Amino acid sequence: MKEDSGKEISALAALLAQDEFRTSQELDRKTQDLVFDRRTLTAIYEVLKKSGISHIDYPISSGKESVVFKAYREEKPLVMKIFKMSTLKFQNIRQYIEGDYRFSNERPGKSRFIYLWSKKEFSNLEALQEAGVPAPKPIMFHKNVILMSYIGTARSPAPQLRDADYDAEDVYGQIRTMIRAMYRKAAIVHADLSEYNILYHRKKAYFIDLAQGVSIKHPSAEAFLRRDIKNITNYFIRKGIKADEEKLFKFVTGK
Repeated sequence: MKEDSGKEISALAALLAQDEFRTSQELDRKTQDLVFDRRTLTAIYEVLKKSGISHIDYPISSGKESVVFKAYREEKPLVMKIFKMSTLKFQNIRQYIEGDYRFSNERPGKSRFIYLWSKKEFSNLEALQEAGVPAPKPIMFHKNVILMSYIGTARSPAPQLRDADYDAEDVYGQIRTMIRAMYRKAAIVHADLSEYNILYHRKKAYFIDLAQGVSIKHPSAEAFLRRDIKNITNYFIRKGIKADEEKLFKFVTGK
């Protein structure tokens, strides 16, 4: 985006110019879906100080619950994911928090549950990295802001699987192995896996959007896993692959 003078300005500056930053008390029907309130702006400022980020560039993606920006540190791209304080609702995510023993000692109130959601995604990304499952590398988190590695080229971020050009048989094999490693090595179920939450870059698949991921000890872990497998199986069947839900479930769990 450019100012009238033609000088380039960052996406963050553009949002400031459009009065995107408001306090929660000022939110109304027209502003309740805005990305930032004062708490978020403060969190971003604190992350910038601690991380050495030089500037925030364009938004990579934006959804109802979060917005993802490309950022730079020492001229290298990173990803800054910001959960929206105004639209992320506890009733929509409580099923993924309650029952996960890793967070059983947490008692999130209304003002803190989004911070816990951020911590949860960061912890899941750490677990995937330790297990060798391809996913963004977690760098740091603070309140409702997460920094992670950037996946893509200098020109553009990696596409979602649904928009990518790839060999379906090869990628299906990759994803089968990734789900299995996630379950057996990281002891996590993604719980929202689909062609929307997988990136494809340089002939390799990556899992993203891990906030809802649960421990395999979660009481609903098997139900979430079966839902993930159903989504992936149906998607690849449409791509002409002879995928089978029960065979994939057994491959992942050994049951």
